[in-house]
Amino acid sequence: MANSSLKILLFTLLFGISSNYSQVVFRDLRNSDQKENFSAEININSKFSEIVSLNGKWEVYPFENPEKKFSINVPSYFEGDGEFIFKKKFRISAEQIRKNKIELIFQGLNYSADISINNALIYRHTGGDIPFSVPLPRDILFSEKENVLQVSLKYEITPETTIPINKRFFFPKNYGGIFRNVFLKLSPSVNIQSLNVNSSIEFSSNRARVDIDALIENKEIQIASDTLRENQELFTLSIQIISPDGKNIVASEKRDFQLKRNKEINIKSSLLINSPSLWSPNFPVSYLIRAEIIRNGAVINDYNYSLALFELRVKDKKFKLNNSPFKFHGVTYVPTIDIYGPLTNYEQIEDDIKKIKLTGFNSVRFIKSIPPLYVLRLCEIYGLIPIIDLPLADLPEGLSESENFRTRVKDYSNLLLKAFNDYSLFVALNLGSSYLASSTEISSFLSDLASFIKQKKNLILIASFFNYDVSEIKGIDLYGIELFNNLSFNSTKDLEALKSRIDEGRIFFSEATYTISFGQSDGYVNKFTYESQAKFFEDLIKYSENNFSGFFINSMFDYRGDFSSLFFKFDEKNIYRIGLISEDRKEERLAYKVVSSYLQDTERVTIPIGSLKVDAPMVFILTGAILAFFMVLLINSGKKFKEDAKRALLRPYNFFADVRDQRIISGYQSIFLLIIICVTSSLLVSNIIHYFRSDLLTEKLLLATGSKFIISAFSYLAWNPLNSIVVLSIFFLMVLFILMLVIKAAAFFVRNRVYVTNVFFVVVWSLLPLVLFIPVGVFLYRLLITELFNTYVFIFFILLKIWLIFRMIKGIYVIYDVNPAPVYFYSFVFILFILSVLIFYFELSYSLIDNLILVLKQFRVV
Repeated sequence: MANSSLKILLFTLLFGISSNYSQVVFRDLRNSDQKENFSAEININSKFSEIVSLNGKWEVYPFENPEKKFSINVPSYFEGDGEFIFKKKFRISAEQIRKNKIELIFQGLNYSADISINNALIYRHTGGDIPFSVPLPRDILFSEKENVLQVSLKYEITPETTIPINKRFFFPKNYGGIFRNVFLKLSPSVNIQSLNVNSSIEFSSNRARVDIDALIENKEIQIASDTLRENQELFTLSIQIISPDGKNIVASEKRDFQLKRNKEINIKSSLLINSPSLWSPNFPVSYLIRAEIIRNGAVINDYNYSLALFELRVKDKKFKLNNSPFKFHGVTYVPTIDIYGPLTNYEQIEDDIKKIKLTGFNSVRFIKSIPPLYVLRLCEIYGLIPIIDLPLADLPEGLSESENFRTRVKDYSNLLLKAFNDYSLFVALNLGSSYLASSTEISSFLSDLASFIKQKKNLILIASFFNYDVSEIKGIDLYGIELFNNLSFNSTKDLEALKSRIDEGRIFFSEATYTISFGQSDGYVNKFTYESQAKFFEDLIKYSENNFSGFFINSMFDYRGDFSSLFFKFDEKNIYRIGLISEDRKEERLAYKVVSSYLQDTERVTIPIGSLKVDAPMVFILTGAILAFFMVLLINSGKKFKEDAKRALLRPYNFFADVRDQRIISGYQSIFLLIIICVTSSLLVSNIIHYFRSDLLTEKLLLATGSKFIISAFSYLAWNPLNSIVVLSIFFLMVLFILMLVIKAAAFFVRNRVYVTNVFFVVVWSLLPLVLFIPVGVFLYRLLITELFNTYVFIFFILLKIWLIFRMIKGIYVIYDVNPAPVYFYSFVFILFILSVLIFYFELSYSLIDNLILVLKQFRVV
């Protein structure tokens, strides 16, 4: 894998091929152990409904190339940006069309899609993998021949027009395609379209009130005769609440109503339950609400709703569940495994939920992605409070002010609210992560979004922040603080200030992440190991016992992302090794055992302290020694070289004048010197890159470019020092060669004749001072990890770079034999032009400037 990665990286550097234009690859469940369980994944809330699966073989072809057709099984997904046409043929009888309301349901596709039936556009899905349904008009369906369902699907994640946006730090991998079930739902023409259920608990009187709003529609298309019309439009709505054991009806009500054809009606009921059994993580019991439509004494439609009766709220400045103090003992979870991504099946996800519960957690956050609907039912059964995330993070201030973006987020939120409406455990929604706490623009965005959602549904709204200078925001109920590889609660002053601004019961650690770079070691003093991860979470749990409203450990299992990360050894799979358990579910790490022992209050697990080990790569020392050896050989190769080197260092003007006047300088020695300079440069840069691996600020800055290739290349070089030296040496040779061509081309504008050899000698010998830093390349990394002189070191290298640029410009104007001022001017214009082109490209493609400003503000640089 390392060799193939090196070849790809070299090829990209040589020919400028970006990985952003990678080939689209499809994957489905054929020849897989992740077989679908269709019946388990579909929530059929009525025995009168019929399901017609549209899973299976679909015809697919690229939007721009209809001739290139192929078959793919749905559910399936593809990797890479693309626009495809999906087609599926299905039959439906005349009786089914006449007697039923027919809905087309997609449980997950990504990203945007135009949906047509028999060439009639019926729905435009604006984006995201949220489940949605589309009613099918009877007049466009065929009974005598096959119907054709067409989905024109486009997948491309952008910096401003999609949710999530392009910059995605530790986001689960995002896929295109139709990757969950597709089916037709046939319901009786007179049916209960939805039940909106709200409950409240009166603890003083030990009873619960359940408010039910039933939306009923009549889509019948014919009546037997006019004389029977009135009787056919008279109905009774029966509502029963059945006890958790299924044996008793604890409350009921019947309401007569009239409903004419092509009309709908809302019927509201309010029922009381005495001495209710309250749902909690320790006692996960649920009532069943059964609503039935009765006509002429016969039940013609029903609707079942599972009701977990509980109250979760902030009360008396404390976070409470069922009127008792409550703390989140939570973990984040991404319902994917291995290469299957969103195709991960029901059985696997149920096993994961069981594992989370058995570990001792009482809540689960589905982080930065939309889970399958049925996971909320699994949480209700096994006793976990779920938090659903809007997949937003690191939102730039400028984008948060955009009315178009705000509208898009509201539309997305509205789809999400509709999708999860049938689940009583859907009580908490996180509006996003890594928000800039001190920004008035972000506060305005969150307040506006919270107001919109509260009007739709009374949810506990959460916002998660990158740092802890948070102030109260209207509409936000809970405030999450993110921890990444360090425990910010060691900063007592900042936390006490936070508590003075927001009630302590409304604050929790929403995302505690610790990355594993090295695996097992002899103790927790060594960073990024299993032992240090275990110590990190142990300290988190201890602190949370007496502070705030709990924590969420990130995460239960390793998972994959779209972007490489500097925190892990380079892996083309982009596996984020942050879980308590490995991605394949086979390795329970030390942190899992430690966390489980605290949550279940069993015997504590000992975490060894160990001794600190320095991971300085030997290749830096060996490369430095080899360079020094060959430099000594070069110096001793002749007296003339020593004199040239001395003059080039101390009297560069005179040396470059000799170059212009064609004085004898050895070409072979200069070529050898060029190689040493390039390898020395790569040695110094590799030291610095290796130091910046596992650095959060560096990763966020690289992500601000939006380029997968840039961060992948940096990660690969940072974790492979030997390959880094080789690749960067070749890269610097290429850059210098291109620079020589530019200098030679610019010589056409001067009267003096400039030879290729003149340009070559100027470029090589102007960089001669770099060879003096060969010894620095041996110990630079060790110096940087002491964190004592880093500021001075980086300032020195910046000044060195500027000095080398001035030396090269001096050589250019000497061989051009012109006044220095124009050369300095045009040189800096050229540099500014190159930088401007790069900035313009990344700004146009990835909103670079807004993202850079956000990162700098997050780290309080500006």
